[in-house]
Formats: sequence, C-alpha cells, structure tokens
Amino acid sequence: MKKASGRRNGYGLKLDPDYRPTVSILIPTYNEEPVIGKKVENIASINYQTEKLELIVIDGGSTDATLDSATEVLRKTGLRGTVISEGGRNGKAAGLNRGLKAARGELVCISDAECEWERNALANATKYLSDPSVGSVSGIHEIRNPIETLSTNVETSYRSIYRILRIGESKIHSTPVAEGELQVFRRNDLEGFDTAIGGDDTDAALGMVKRGLRSISAQDAVFFEPTPRTWRVRFRQKIRRGQHVLQAFVKHKGMLFRARSPFSSLIFPMEFFLYVINPLLFLPFAVLTAFVLVDVPLLALASLLGLGVVTLSRSLRESAITYLTSNLTMIGAVLQEARGFKQLQWTKIDETRQQREPGVSGQVPRTTVMQKHTRC
Repeated sequence: MKKASGRRNGYGLKLDPDYRPTVSILIPTYNEEPVIGKKVENIASINYQTEKLELIVIDGGSTDATLDSATEVLRKTGLRGTVISEGGRNGKAAGLNRGLKAARGELVCISDAECEWERNALANATKYLSDPSVGSVSGIHEIRNPIETLSTNVETSYRSIYRILRIGESKIHSTPVAEGELQVFRRNDLEGFDTAIGGDDTDAALGMVKRGLRSISAQDAVFFEPTPRTWRVRFRQKIRRGQHVLQAFVKHKGMLFRARSPFSSLIFPMEFFLYVINPLLFLPFAVLTAFVLVDVPLLALASLLGLGVVTLSRSLRESAITYLTSNLTMIGAVLQEARGFKQLQWTKIDETRQQREPGVSGQVPRTTVMQKHTRC
C-alpha cells in the first residue's frame, strides 16, 4: 500500500493517496429547485469512481420542484441515489439523521445544495481518513463571484485569514470549526447529529475530538460557494453561521483545558475566546475607548491619523472592516441566542442563487406525489 510520509503532508499523518472507499453523500434540501440540478451534475463530474458513490437527497417539505428535479438529474447522470421526502421542515440536523440511517457507504459526506466541489475535492478529503487517528475532514472554502463589491472583498479577506487558522490548527492537532459544504466521516464513527443546535458540522467535528480523534481542514479539498454582494444579506448569513458555531462551542465547553493536549490547552480556548468571549467584551471596550479619546485630545488626534492611513490603504481598510464586521456579527449571534431564536431551519438567500446557472430548470411536471423513498 502506497503511503505518504507525515513529514511531507504537514499534518503528521501517514496517508494512503489511493484510499477510495465507498461514500454516501447526504444533501438536505428545502426549495432547492434553482441549484439542485447543478449540484448533482457537479458530483457526477468529480474525480471519484461513480460506482463507489451513493447520493442521498433528504427534502424537508419543499414547495417547489426540488424533488422532481433531483430525481430527474439523478436519472440523467446515472448516479446511484435516493430521494427522501420528510414531508415537512424539521431542520437540517434531522434531515441528516434521516439520511444517515439510509447511508450504506463506508464514509459519509455531508454537503449543501448551493456549493460546488473542485474536481479532486472528495478524493483529496477521503485520503486523510486513511489515517485511523482522523475522524472528521472538512474542505476549504473559495469564493466565486461574478461581481466584486466591498462586501465580497471583505469576505475574501476574512476567508484568507480563516483558511490560515483552520489549516494551522489542523496541522497542530485539530480545528474546532468545520465546513458543512464538504465534511467527511467514517459512517461507524457517526452516532448522529444533534437536532437541538444548528451547528451540525462544527458539533460533529468537536464530537470527534471528544472521542480522541482528530478533526482537520484539508488544504487540498476545495469547494466553491458564492457570497452575498450586499451587506444586509451578508450580515444575516454570517449571524446565522456564527450562532451555530456558538451553540456548538457552548455545548462542548467542558473540553476547555480538559486534557494536556494542544487542542484543549491552546486551540479550543483561543477559538472559544474569539467566538464567545471577545464579542461580549467588544462593545464595552469600544465605549471605554471613546471616553478615553474624548479625555485625551492628543490620543484622539493620533487615532484619526491612524484611521486616515488605514482608509488610504485598501488592504488595511478591508482588514479593519473584516475585524469590525466579524465582531458585530458575533454580537448579533449572541443576541439571537440570548433571545432563544435558534435558527435551526435555514433561510435561503436568493441573491447568491441568482449568481449561478441552474443545473436543471425544474421543468419536470409535478404530476405525482413523491413517495417517502424513491430509488433512482
């Protein structure tokens, strides 16, 4: 068996680059007619043996032609697949649990209908699970947008920092934040997804670390997803995602400083501070800073000069806006969580869907009632 040295891959792992187990891909859907066809076609085109793939679409009561579109494109592509109708909106985690029960692959991969994978993304992700110490592998997010705006530029800046952190943490031990657009596990390691929180990907990753396995972001497993062009939609999306990470972190707070490992003593405490503690300190710190600047004119003048330098430099300006908006979104996430609005059912963002060409137009007539289980 051909192995790659841990010293060469940077993660301290011994990998088999030819590791190609069977994979069940779970895609929860709700009103995904504009994108589900393109998603299935993307999976059919990846560099992975088709006979080793099983696609399971779990629909949460769509009111459009998602079910028919998914069924039709599965037939056209020849992918082995199942379309399951839940008949109602029970949340993403509940849909994933339904799909997990139907899965037969050695590995289980979760993904969203809106994202697309780079051709070698799944093959690159699965090879990390050839090392028995790894329990969760996530992909890396790259942004594809036809139109540049300040919002998309700031998100690109945020993603570059995010990528460095996730890969760096993974190479040290594990990263606590996962990406549900491409996340792979061994089926036997997965007990299920927690329906009480929205952060199914991060919760599952932390659950693997709790079991003594590593959770990593694979630098060569790339997926693409558009980002909102407007600030209003971007904040709505980021607050929801931030809240889901917050929920998972709070659930697993007992892992903080639990063991003498790089993850429990360094990585998780740092991320817990950034996502949970820092937003709570941000507003009081901003108010205190304002009072100090009012009382110390020279300091206020120096701050204005510094602000001018930041404004003139595009990279510094975008970095500053990234820092500010990240804190504001996490404050919004904390407030949403405090008021008990869990956001377990996701809201579709039409703006990002308009940036893509639909794979299947949804012209399949809905003349029959979809069965609970439809084999394609």
